[in-house]
Amino acid sequence: MKRFSHLLMAAALVAAVGCSGNRKSSVNPAFETEVVEAEGMSPVVNGDVEGARKTALHEAMKNALGLVVGVYVSQDAMVSKSVLIDENITSQSEGYIEKYETLKEWRDGEFCKTRIRAHVRKEDLSAKLRTLETEPQKLGNPVVGFDIKESAGEEGKQTSYAELELKNRLVEAGFLTGDKDKADILVKGEASSSFNTREGLGGFVSYRAGVSLSAVKQGSQETLASVQEAAGGIDLNDAAAARASIINAAKKAADPLKDRILKSLREKSIVRLNLAGVKTINDLSEFTKVLRNIPAVRASWVRSFSGGTAVLDVAMHKGGAADLSQLLMKASKKPLKVNRTSSYDLDAELE
Repeated sequence: MKRFSHLLMAAALVAAVGCSGNRKSSVNPAFETEVVEAEGMSPVVNGDVEGARKTALHEAMKNALGLVVGVYVSQDAMVSKSVLIDENITSQSEGYIEKYETLKEWRDGEFCKTRIRAHVRKEDLSAKLRTLETEPQKLGNPVVGFDIKESAGEEGKQTSYAELELKNRLVEAGFLTGDKDKADILVKGEASSSFNTREGLGGFVSYRAGVSLSAVKQGSQETLASVQEAAGGIDLNDAAAARASIINAAKKAADPLKDRILKSLREKSIVRLNLAGVKTINDLSEFTKVLRNIPAVRASWVRSFSGGTAVLDVAMHKGGAADLSQLLMKASKKPLKVNRTSSYDLDAELE
């Protein structure tokens, strides 16, 4: 975590890091690199100036990479994935920097400092960053709550077998779960089991269960997904067989429910923002800061940046593209022109 503080510092203090835009890769012209300027520093320990110079250069590379990471990754993801980012990206900075030139080296008291201009391979970097986030995190990391009425067996015993199974399955898929009253998405419905047969089971008993579920966005009450499934369960006694049948039905429902929630979130909860007139990555960095400070915006991600146009996915707490366009025109530090809006798409331009 200590090493990662350099990355956060570089992402936050953009004024200390310069940029000269994106260029074609000299290694492979089909790809582009981000050209950024950054500084690194290191203390001189036991008179080892050469060692301090090498460390300062390495820190400058990490900070150059940190600026690009800060644009392409949401702040929440940077915090939650800090160790992975540090170990998989910044510690291997040379692998993502195509080339660099040293602009200045100097001694400042007991520290050696270095300023570089680095060409960062953004395709490689963005591809690696995407592997560090789960699909729910890419879609805003919504919290899922549960309100399922369950009854097991002939006596209608109240249980929570289906809820626990669904919760475990969604957590495995990368979702956050929490209190139903504070959740972004509420999974609600019914689950029940009833006796099936004892005949021909060698002392075992069979039960049959059904679940009917829907996933609803809190506030708007928009239904994101719905699913109905049934399954059987066999065990040595009625209670255990009833429990097994409900768990099996919930297990059967979990995957289609998860997939439909993710599909709906991709289509309906994310505004695709096509932003033209972006001259440098510094401009894009400043814009993403403004964007993420809008209360109605849950998170945002840069999907691509090329030829002066950036494509961003914007996760909204509420509202759609029309709402976002109004909020951006009020919040943007630079003049912003909105060219087109639809339900979930927004074309805008920095003037």
